[in-house]
Amino acid sequence: MPASGGPESALLTRARAREIFHAAASVAQMLGVRDIEAMVGAGTHALTRFANNTIHQNVAERSGYLSVRALVDKRTARASTNRLDAEGIRRVVEEAVTLTRLQTPDPELLPLAAPADVVEPARWFQQTAAMTPTSRAEAVREAIRAVESSSQTAAGIYSTGESALALLNTNGGFVYHAETMAQFSITAMAQDSSGWAKKSSGNAAELTPLDFALIAAKKATDSRAPGEIAPGRYTVVLEPSAVLDLVGQLFGDFSATALRDERSFLTGRLGEKIFGENISIFEHRFRRRGSAAPARYTRRERRRAERGL
Repeated sequence: MPASGGPESALLTRARAREIFHAAASVAQMLGVRDIEAMVGAGTHALTRFANNTIHQNVAERSGYLSVRALVDKRTARASTNRLDAEGIRRVVEEAVTLTRLQTPDPELLPLAAPADVVEPARWFQQTAAMTPTSRAEAVREAIRAVESSSQTAAGIYSTGESALALLNTNGGFVYHAETMAQFSITAMAQDSSGWAKKSSGNAAELTPLDFALIAAKKATDSRAPGEIAPGRYTVVLEPSAVLDLVGQLFGDFSATALRDERSFLTGRLGEKIFGENISIFEHRFRRRGSAAPARYTRRERRRAERGL
């Protein structure tokens, strides 16, 4: 669907994002700069934490931000702020323009992206956005009771939140994306063993803390009285959640900017085969259970690279 459709978060509506951007563009024009790009975002994150079979912490935060990138004569720089009032917008645009004019020209700098329809994945769920401390606490209490019934101790977190992001530029480009996220993680601890289970989803209805508490408790039971093994090479089978925790450390290294700046583990390895034929890593921006934004922060639509090419 085009950027004008899809779910919308009350934290940042499409209309409000455009309003903020137009204010930023007006300041830039007064400074003699036509080309700017902006990221406007807002989000909430709430966390219920438990240990020793007791909920001991509940925290929540709400944030908003504006990040402006100016382009002047093959120069570019970015400035950001969490102030979205008129004064905050004026200051961040002035800072971005000042920094841009101090930069060395970059002959490889791309122009602002042209307008295009970007398919927006449906990852915003009302049930997740409406979660309260009480609803999380009730789910955690049920999970703790399941672990206690196995004479074990439970610890973990249950978090929920939502976010909205708009990418806009003075070429008329506009992309909007709203999503929710819920995560439950639990560790069940026995006398000499432990078990762990975790799940993340945009839809809190798909999270069943009780089921994962039972999984963690069973792992702790099955791994009682562990024995020592000699150091060596062993074939292991990892659960999807464990794979995510490992592979997730690599995500930032796949960007072209990280490679150019030599911050990536792929630096200097162009043309080298890194992974086996049985491994393929990619972002599926349309997958309902995924978390990849529909467009890059340059507002260019994401495209899949086949076989790393």
